[in-house]
Amino acid sequence: MTETDGLTPQQRRHARTKARLREALQKLSADPAQPLSAAALAREAGIGRNALYTGHADVLGELRALAAQRAAAAKVSRRDREADGEEIRRFKNDKQKLATQNAGLLRRALDAEERLKRSEDRNAQLLREIAKLRAPVVVSRENAGQPGRQD
Repeated sequence: MTETDGLTPQQRRHARTKARLREALQKLSADPAQPLSAAALAREAGIGRNALYTGHADVLGELRALAAQRAAAAKVSRRDREADGEEIRRFKNDKQKLATQNAGLLRRALDAEERLKRSEDRNAQLLREIAKLRAPVVVSRENAGQPGRQD
């Protein structure tokens, strides 16, 4: 004996419709792209919306609960995206600050290298002058009476 043996034809039709509605609800809940509405559920089950509203309030309640659950998940997801967007903006600002600091440090390094080159050039010039001044001077009798010459 099956479940529907003791039922009236109307009760059997109601049970078949409820089964089709539950199957359609599972199908809709499995695909997040599908809208969760009474019209979509009735269309998927192949029944009229009026039959859904009048005879299957429990399935309609499950549909509403599932829609609320999906909306809450979307809200959390939206909040997560907003938080991620804020974090991305913060990282971009940090990156920009670091780039600015890096440019300043690079400019200072280039200036220091330029000053070092000038100092090295000046040092080399002074060393040449010292070497020139330390070079022995040949003193001859011809130069003895001239001012500015050493004897």
